Amino acid sequence: MDFTEKYTNDKDQRLLLRKINDLIQTSRKQYTVTYSSFLDPAQQALILSVTEFYGLIEMTGGYDDAERRVCRIRTDDFNAEPEPPFVLLTAEATDKTAVLSHRDVLGALMGLGIKREMIGDILPNGHTAQFFCLSGMAEYLLTNLAKIGRYTIHLTHSDTAQLIAQPTRTRTVNVSAMRLDCIAAEGFGLSRTKAADAIRKGLVSLNWVICTDPSQEIKSGDRLSLRGKGKLSVGTLSGTSKKGRLFLDLIIST
Repeated sequence: MDFTEKYTNDKDQRLLLRKINDLIQTSRKQYTVTYSSFLDPAQQALILSVTEFYGLIEMTGGYDDAERRVCRIRTDDFNAEPEPPFVLLTAEATDKTAVLSHRDVLGALMGLGIKREMIGDILPNGHTAQFFCLSGMAEYLLTNLAKIGRYTIHLTHSDTAQLIAQPTRTRTVNVSAMRLDCIAAEGFGLSRTKAADAIRKGLVSLNWVICTDPSQEIKSGDRLSLRGKGKLSVGTLSGTSKKGRLFLDLIIST
């Protein structure tokens, strides 16, 4: 029996699990760490749910808050440890008043024939944008990526220590309960009904894993993201109102 049948009936998902299993076998045979290409949160959640993979895999994306990550496979403590399979590139527009958006960066990369699984997180910041890509694509991009949107850019290789912190703002909100729909509504400026709809549609990730349960309990330290809206971290509870509503700090990526 194909072990993937226990976890999904989807053809593409089963193929993904077989690829990870093949990487595990390669790691065992070659006594080395192996890596997948970049995975979205739903793919990561599926892989992490497979009991046959327990103790052999972990996800890494170049920094602690990464959403898109590769699967790192190590089958033995004595496996050789190669360099991570991705690098950080920084694009800087020659026009210092430019604003490089996530959509523009992704569009420029797709326009060069780069597949999505070759690209990790894209982190725009004014006239600059940083992104992770598989190491094998770096030289091609350094040579060929000259424009993002309508702006001419200069692309360079960066060390991860040069990763620019994403701007954030802290906002204190009051919620009726520590539920996913309540906090997503306050954090992303939606009604609770619209937040619940987005959650059911699979647009919201909790700690990098898609969550479709609006009533999911949330705790301090959890990270939420809403596709097309941004990301936030749940801070500390700072008090309770006379009516029992909870005062909560949210750290919102801007």
